[in-house]
Amino acid sequence: MKKVMLSALLCIWGVVLHAQVKVFNRYNYYLTEKEGSIICILPDQGNYKLNLSLRSEKLVSVAKTEGQRLSTQFSLQALPVGTSSLHYVLEKGTTTVQQGDINIIKLAPKANAVQIDQLTGGLIADGLPFFPFGFYCGPAGDLPEREVTHGFNMIGVYQDNLPEGMAERRRYMDRCAQVGVKVQYGVNSLVGSGHNGDKGLDKTDEEKLAILKNEVLAFKDHPALLSYYINDEPDGQGRPPAVLEAAYRLIRELDPYHPVSIVFMMPQKANDFRNTMDIAMTDPYPIPGPADKVMDDLTQYAKAYQYEKSVWLVPQAFGGQEMWNREPTGAEIRLMTYMGLIGGARGIQYYVHAPGNLNPQSVSAWSAASNVAVETAQMSSFLLSPDPAPAIHADDPKILTKAFSYQGNTLLIAVNNENKPKVYTLTTGLQQRATAECWFENREVTLENGVLHDIIDAYGTRVYLIRANAASAIPADNMILNPGFEKIVSPGLPIGSNVTSTSNRKADIGASFFADPREHVEGMFSMRLITPVDSGGNKIRLIPMVMTKGNSYTVSIMAKAKAQEHMPTFRIAIDAMEQDHTYTLTPEWEEYNFTFQAPASSTNAILSLELINQGTAWFDLLTASPDPVITYKINGDRTATVQINTNSNKEIRYAENKLPDAQSTLYTKPFPVHVAGNISAGIFDHGRQIAGSGIFVPVNLALGKKVTIAQAYAPQYAAAGDSTLTDGTMGTTAFKCGKWLGFSGKDLDATVDMGNATPIKRVTASFLCDPNSGIFLPKEVRVYTSKDGKNFKLAGKVYNNKNVRGEPYLQQFSIPVKGNARYVRVTGKAFGAIPEGYLFVGSTSWLFTDEILVQ
Repeated sequence: MKKVMLSALLCIWGVVLHAQVKVFNRYNYYLTEKEGSIICILPDQGNYKLNLSLRSEKLVSVAKTEGQRLSTQFSLQALPVGTSSLHYVLEKGTTTVQQGDINIIKLAPKANAVQIDQLTGGLIADGLPFFPFGFYCGPAGDLPEREVTHGFNMIGVYQDNLPEGMAERRRYMDRCAQVGVKVQYGVNSLVGSGHNGDKGLDKTDEEKLAILKNEVLAFKDHPALLSYYINDEPDGQGRPPAVLEAAYRLIRELDPYHPVSIVFMMPQKANDFRNTMDIAMTDPYPIPGPADKVMDDLTQYAKAYQYEKSVWLVPQAFGGQEMWNREPTGAEIRLMTYMGLIGGARGIQYYVHAPGNLNPQSVSAWSAASNVAVETAQMSSFLLSPDPAPAIHADDPKILTKAFSYQGNTLLIAVNNENKPKVYTLTTGLQQRATAECWFENREVTLENGVLHDIIDAYGTRVYLIRANAASAIPADNMILNPGFEKIVSPGLPIGSNVTSTSNRKADIGASFFADPREHVEGMFSMRLITPVDSGGNKIRLIPMVMTKGNSYTVSIMAKAKAQEHMPTFRIAIDAMEQDHTYTLTPEWEEYNFTFQAPASSTNAILSLELINQGTAWFDLLTASPDPVITYKINGDRTATVQINTNSNKEIRYAENKLPDAQSTLYTKPFPVHVAGNISAGIFDHGRQIAGSGIFVPVNLALGKKVTIAQAYAPQYAAAGDSTLTDGTMGTTAFKCGKWLGFSGKDLDATVDMGNATPIKRVTASFLCDPNSGIFLPKEVRVYTSKDGKNFKLAGKVYNNKNVRGEPYLQQFSIPVKGNARYVRVTGKAFGAIPEGYLFVGSTSWLFTDEILVQ
């Protein structure tokens, strides 16, 4: 009797503990992963450990505890393909808390496999985290190729699945694969009765299951396949779960690599349908009423299926029919979708979209859906991240919030569930002072001791990013704007480039380019290009660079491609530098680089990047740097220290006021320069120069001296102010480099105070010539000297008749001087009105100057 009572107590205790401790496998199955992972959700933060064994043999495992979550990793090598049962024992201290068996499924690798991360509820497609964002439609038509460029990555097509339509279904599936769109393949016509009392397909259950089998066998290996969609609202339609379970088992037997999905409408019946699907979708459709039902239903499904299934939201994108007297507005669509994101949805599929503004009818409504698509793609690494996130709450209960963490970065989302604007405060668990980037708005706010103050519009959404302090991998001398594609102002679009087509004749409207957070070498993003057909993709053209004739430059990029039978190639070119390089990509990140010597000077050196062949590729860390890099530092004694660096491991040799050769001085450490002149350096490989650079070092007596300028320079070209003329910083051939003083319609009249009477032999003034930009050299340059700053005498002058069109160039005018002087005055006569034969004819020319040298 005692034994029976004890057994009963143990069973009751086990049930209670099972409710407290959730133990599950990280992924629904494994492919090429080297390690498996068992997750325990604990009732407290005690000292827990998990022991694993296979056929009574203890497995070596490594455990990590984060709060009330215990993760235990173990090697998968010992497990065969198929299903293996592991025994686990969860202990707290020396006490066994819970034990049981858990199945580990290991499948042979497959290219188009889709897994479920049961910790987050997110999908892994083709080996990458995947946040499905799409819509129902019927038929597909040209929607996949048109909507992929608007940020959508998935569609679900209503179809009849009859054999006579097989060719059309294969056509749209093939096109989806080309443009990078995944498909929820609809087989709902084959499972159960029709909708809302309709009889449905006029076939017996056996005939429908036979067609279902053929459909699965036809498309289970298709690269566009994401999942099988088998039913619409069976809970509300009164369909028995057993019918769906039979279809589910058939599909999973034929294709264990792809999940099965169903959309539901009655959360209270969630447990009844637990064994019918892998993806539970919910379609609240609350508009024109309050949107609260979205959160209510989604929260119930997320709780019911947590750590077991993926839960998606089907936001309402229709109206003006049946009991819905209007469509949602664009603001309401944003509101519902963001409710889904903070409520735990791991996929978004709008109901419904048809071309020609048939559904939804409002252009602004579908534009709002498209906007959220690209925003969600940009946030997807956070939305699918397993990393524990800080606490967050708003001072207004109608403002819904959620925090996400990813690789040390934090994302905060706030949603205003009222149709009126507000001032609000967010309080987080981040006890720090930081800058919060307002993603999708191009502004910033301050997070002070974890508290953030802001405003939010009616039904508005706010997304804030707090970046981790991470070391940059970008070289300091890089000339590419936004080389890591990290700076994003418009959602999904890194700044610093524009786009054209590889071939206008072959241009494919489904070609796309976006910032992708799922693949990157540094930071949080890479640039992803999808080229649907050979030569049919996009060409990315970066902001122009300034390059100098005779100098060498190294271009480097990290890249990889999605695996395919014939790996694609990409081209990187700089037309102005006569550079055109093509490389074949691999499925792993590789560095591709080349070094060249500039055949001409240019301020319009545009680097272009394109994926030539059909495929998907990612690019990161695109840099262009001088090689070797010569820099100098002006010292307090009016000398300079020169440093030379290179990206290679070859020797560097340098020379002053001439080009280096194999016998020139070997560079080993920074060296001093006492007189202004050109420093040239070369990289040598076994006595042969393979790269070279040069720089002018403006060492002179005027460095750091006070300057007085008689006529004001333009505020937009103010450089460092008056001190620009004696700070030792030389301008480049790019007039927007920030190192030039610009005068419009005014002469240069600058006086340098040497501090005391100084022997002077020569005065040099530097100018920029860029007639195509309206910048002309002065007609005349004069130098005056004075001992008292009041009485000046002319020391010399030089006339100029050079204003050469073409690429900009730098020009120095040097005038000999005799005697001692404390004050040196330099004047430059502005060119005046631009004459015939030049751009901007008749307008006033500019005069640009950067340095006065006294020797």
